[in-house]
Amino acid sequence: MNKKNKNTNDEPPDSMEPGDDIPQKEFQYVLKQLLDAYKPILEQDIKRANSPEALTKEAENDLPDCGEEVEQANQLFEAFFTDKVALQSLPIEARELLGSADQWQWCWRKTRCCMIFGWLLCRGQRNFKAFSYYLYLYWRCVREVLGNPVAQPPTPEQKADFQVLVDALAKAYHPYLKDQLASVQFSSGISEEIFSGQIDCYDSEASIGAIFERMFSAEIGPALFGTEIYDKLNREPFFWFCRCWCLCAIRFGCCLARARNLLDVFRCLQFYFRCLRRCFRPLHCELLKPTGCVDEEPNPEAGPGLSVTVVGTAAGAFFKEYTLEWRKVEGNPCDNESGWTQDGVVYPGGTPTGSSQVSNGVLGWINTTVLAAGSYQIRVCVLSSQTGVAQQCCCIEFNLFKRLVWIDYVAGQPVKTGPGFGPFNPDSPIVDSNPDGKVVPVGCCVRVRGSAYVGECNDRKIKCFDLRYGIGFLPGFGEAGFNPADYTGSLLAPNGPVCYTPPDEAGKRAPWNQVIGRNLTTRFVETEVDFLGSTIKVWKLKDFCFNSANLLPPCPSPNHHCRSGKYTLLLDVEDTLGNHYYDTQHVWFDNKPIHVEFGGIEGLPGCEDLSLNKFVPDGAICSDPWPSNLLGIAYDEYIDYTDLSYPSDNFGYYTIRITRQGGPVYNVPVTPSLTPPVFGANPLRGNQRVGDPGTRCETTIAGCLPLAISSKFYGLLTQLDLRIFDQVCASSLIAPFKPPAGFALARGECCGYTVQLYTRDITRSTSPAPCHEKWSLPWAVCICNDIGVDDNNNPQI
Repeated sequence: MNKKNKNTNDEPPDSMEPGDDIPQKEFQYVLKQLLDAYKPILEQDIKRANSPEALTKEAENDLPDCGEEVEQANQLFEAFFTDKVALQSLPIEARELLGSADQWQWCWRKTRCCMIFGWLLCRGQRNFKAFSYYLYLYWRCVREVLGNPVAQPPTPEQKADFQVLVDALAKAYHPYLKDQLASVQFSSGISEEIFSGQIDCYDSEASIGAIFERMFSAEIGPALFGTEIYDKLNREPFFWFCRCWCLCAIRFGCCLARARNLLDVFRCLQFYFRCLRRCFRPLHCELLKPTGCVDEEPNPEAGPGLSVTVVGTAAGAFFKEYTLEWRKVEGNPCDNESGWTQDGVVYPGGTPTGSSQVSNGVLGWINTTVLAAGSYQIRVCVLSSQTGVAQQCCCIEFNLFKRLVWIDYVAGQPVKTGPGFGPFNPDSPIVDSNPDGKVVPVGCCVRVRGSAYVGECNDRKIKCFDLRYGIGFLPGFGEAGFNPADYTGSLLAPNGPVCYTPPDEAGKRAPWNQVIGRNLTTRFVETEVDFLGSTIKVWKLKDFCFNSANLLPPCPSPNHHCRSGKYTLLLDVEDTLGNHYYDTQHVWFDNKPIHVEFGGIEGLPGCEDLSLNKFVPDGAICSDPWPSNLLGIAYDEYIDYTDLSYPSDNFGYYTIRITRQGGPVYNVPVTPSLTPPVFGANPLRGNQRVGDPGTRCETTIAGCLPLAISSKFYGLLTQLDLRIFDQVCASSLIAPFKPPAGFALARGECCGYTVQLYTRDITRSTSPAPCHEKWSLPWAVCICNDIGVDDNNNPQI
C-alpha cells in the first residue's frame, strides 16, 4: 500500500497526524548533533570505500566482532544522546511532567539503553536467540545506569529475573512467528495483496514494533529494574512516559540501524519526534475487529478452545490499563452498563487487564467456545493513572459464526488432552483415559463422537458433514501437505454424508438434529412420533457404529494388512456457501485376530485320566510344590508386522481357569517357575504371547502378501502346582495358590475338571458383541487323587 496510508506507530515518518507538528528549532539542533555523532562512522566507511585493497584485507582477516558492534553503538549514542539533546527532543508536556533534571536523569540514561538496544537488534537479521542475546545486553545496560549492576557471574536471583525477561520475549515473539508461518502456509493471497498494493517494503515494521509493545509491559518491570528499584521508580508520576519514551527510542535506534542514506536518517529523527509527541495524545481507543460475520478459530494465544481476536487501539497520555468486555446485542448503547462481562477474555501476555498501550494491534481474545451463534458487542475502555480522568470506551458489533468441528472420542476412548494436546492438535492420539492415558488402538465396530456444526450469520449455516478415512498418519488441517482428497473412504457409507438439505430441510435443522458433542457416525431416518395424540413424521438422526473389520480395505499396503494399521479420520463440514471446515484424528485400527488354544498338561497323552500318583515326584511332601507344565497358545497378531513396538504390539494378557465338575472355579496363578514363583503386576495374568498358531490373517484374505511364519507350537503358559488337587496338602497353600473350598479331591477320589484359557488385547471397540477377546474350547480331564493310598485304601503321606 502507499506508505502514507499506514496507521501504526511504525509508519514511515513522513505521515502526519494532529499533534505531530515538529518544532523546527529543536529539531534542527538535534539533527545536527545526530549528524555530528554519525560523522566518524561515515568517515570510516568513506575511507574504506577509497581503499578497496585495505577493505578486502580487512574483510578477509577480521571476522565480525560482537564486542566491536556494541562499542560502536555506545560511542554513537553517548556522543549523540546527551541530556541536552534529550531535553530538546521532548515535547513541552514531557518537560513539564519530568520536572527538574535530577528527577529524570535515570529515565534519560535508561532511554539511551533503549536506543542502543534498537540499534543493535536491527543491524541484521536476528532470530529469537540473537534477540535474547541483545535483550541480555539491554538488561545489563539498564541495571548499570540505575545503580543495580548485574554481577559476574549473575546471582541466582538475577538469573531468575533474566529468565522472566526471556519468557516475556517468547510470548511477545510467538505471535510474530505464527503470523509468518501462516503467511508461508497460506500463501495463495500474497500475490494479490502485492498486486493491489497492500504489501510493500514497510510491511514488517508494524509487526516488529508490536513485539516491543507486547514485551515491554508493566509485568516485566521488577525483573528489568530489580524489584526494590522498580517499586521506588514506579511511584514517579512520569513513569508511564519513560516507558513510552523507551519504546520510541527503541524504534528510533532500529530505524537508524536500517538507514541507507542521510535522508533515511532525517526521516528516522522525524519519526522519533512525532512518536514522543504522540505519547501525550489524550486517552483514546478504537476497535477495528471483529466486525461483520466472524469465524471463531482455535488460537494457542487464547488458550484451549475457540476464540475471536480483538484488534484496535488503546493508548494515550497517563495510560494505566485497558479492559475488554462483551455482551449479547440487545439494542443498548455502548455506555449502557448492563450485561457486560469479562468472562473468557484473554490479554496479551496473560495479564489480568491490558497492561500495555496498543496501536492498531491485538488487544486480546475472547474465548467463544461455549457461546452460541448470534450478534455480540465488544467494548474496550482505556483508564488513566491520573485521578479524576474519565475512562475512554469504544464499542464494536459482530456476528459470531460458530465452527464446532472436532473429533473427541473414538470407540468410547477420548482424544488425549493436556498441555500441547487436545482435539485441535492433529497429532493427539486416542488414549484410554485423560490426561495421562495410554495410547490404544480401536477395532471392530466403532462409534466416533464429536461436533459437526457451523453457523449462523449472513445466511451461512451447515449444509453437510462427512466422516472419511485416509491410509497412514496424514498431515492435519493447517499442516503442510494437508489434502482432503487423500481421504477416500467414508465411515458414513452407504448412506453417505449427513446433509441438512431438502426434502424437509426445516425439519432436519431442528435443534435435536444438531451434532454437538454427540455421535458423528449417524444418519437421517424419517421417524413416526406421537405428538399430542397424532402421529407425525419427523427426521431424526439415528446413531450407528462403523464396522471397521468389514469396511476398511483388506490390504491396501504392506503396513495395512487385514484392515489394520495407522489411519487418519477426517471430519469435513461444508457450509451453505461452499466453505469447508476440517478436523483430523490419528487412529490405530486393529482387526487382527486373537489365537487361543489350550494344549494340555505336559506329559499327559490325550484322552487319558490324570493320575496324581504318576505326576507327583517321589518323596513329595506337602511343604514343597508339585510342579506340572500347562501348555497352550495365547497369541495376538501384530497390527503392523514391520513395527514390533507398542501399540502395534498391543497384546493384553491371558488367564487360565480350572472348574471342578459341579464345583468351584480355581484361577490359576501365572508363573514360569514355582521355586520361587515369578509374577507380573497381576499374579493371575500372563502378559506375554505364548506359542504360535502357525497361521496369520493374511493367508485367508485375497490380495494380501504372505508372511514368513513359524510352524504351530504350544508354549509354556504356567507351572501348575498339583497340590491344589490334594485335599490334604491344599490346606497348607496360601494365596494366590490356595484353591477355593470344595475344589480339591480327597485321597482316593476322582472327578472331572475343565480347563479354559482366556486371552485379550488392548484394542477398544463399541461392538455390541465381545471383540478382541477370546476363550479357548474347554479342555476336559478326569483327575484321580491316588497318591499315598495303601492296599486298604488308607491315605498315607
